[in-house]
Amino acid sequence: MVKLDLKRLIEQTAQGRLYPVYFFHGDESYLTRQAVETVAAAAVEKATADFNYERFHGAEISPERLLNSLLTPPMMAAHRVVLVRELEKAAPKVKEMLADYAEKPNSSTILILAAGERIRIDKRKNSPKWAASLEATAASAVFWPLRETELIQWIIASARQKGKTMSSRAAWDLYARIGGDLARLADDLEKLTLFCAGKSTIDEEDVRAMTGIDRGGSAFDWVDALAGRNPLDSCRIAGHLSSRGESAVGAIAAAAAHFNKVAGIREQLDAKTPAATIKKSLGLGYWNEEALQELFAQAGAYSVEKLDKALELLLETDLQLKTSSLPDRLLLETLAFRFAREKE
Repeated sequence: MVKLDLKRLIEQTAQGRLYPVYFFHGDESYLTRQAVETVAAAAVEKATADFNYERFHGAEISPERLLNSLLTPPMMAAHRVVLVRELEKAAPKVKEMLADYAEKPNSSTILILAAGERIRIDKRKNSPKWAASLEATAASAVFWPLRETELIQWIIASARQKGKTMSSRAAWDLYARIGGDLARLADDLEKLTLFCAGKSTIDEEDVRAMTGIDRGGSAFDWVDALAGRNPLDSCRIAGHLSSRGESAVGAIAAAAAHFNKVAGIREQLDAKTPAATIKKSLGLGYWNEEALQELFAQAGAYSVEKLDKALELLLETDLQLKTSSLPDRLLLETLAFRFAREKE
């Protein structure tokens, strides 16, 4: 039994380490698809893919044809790949056959089993039996929707796979513009890679330039202005956010996440915790050094009381945005001046 995540899978396949059977499922279908593509690309060369890469779809599988494919030797290559998509739709007989096969797989075949949804496995009851058996014998991964920090890491790692070093601010800006749809993010990353063909990095200016418009500041620029207690910049950026129809509630959520990080840093600094330990405990390892220095500087500039007050103001504004008839822009501008007054 080998448990994988996407990062470990990418690292292992890059090193040429492959398993005879993979079992992928989960609620985040894009990550499942990415895992399938990663294994297939590592196991089969394009030149021989027509002979050595066979695909099956769950509801249409003939057990006899599938078994024959699994036992067929590769042609002019070390491995043959057999992919079963939509595993959850396969007939019970097929699932049982695959579970039995995984216990003694053909060493020259790489079998990839990919479900289009999460298979709920009851470990106490060992049910469904075929899935529990696959989880015990195959290299398996369950792909969940990414949390915000994981999503930023995914964006940066995806850019790295394309040969680009992407700043955390650029990743945040792309996320703020696109949202958490991995397929759309991957599409924009592909465009960014082409846009930045002449250099090895992708920064915030590249993300903005690719859109072909002057964004006038992102939600994260607004958070920076708010944290810096700069009401004029906060109001200017709030106006741009409003004119573009961006979510004020989303901006407040970004600010709350930011100030929670600052509060976490402040608490650990007061406890004399080393900076390296703070970064690891708060999941800040993917942040670039400049952004980290700014974050730590803010933690030093805010007292615990001021941070509590900041979070209180954000919560109050969030409630007003959801219940008040006042314009979103006015509420964000009012918040900016209330933040500035807290400096006094």
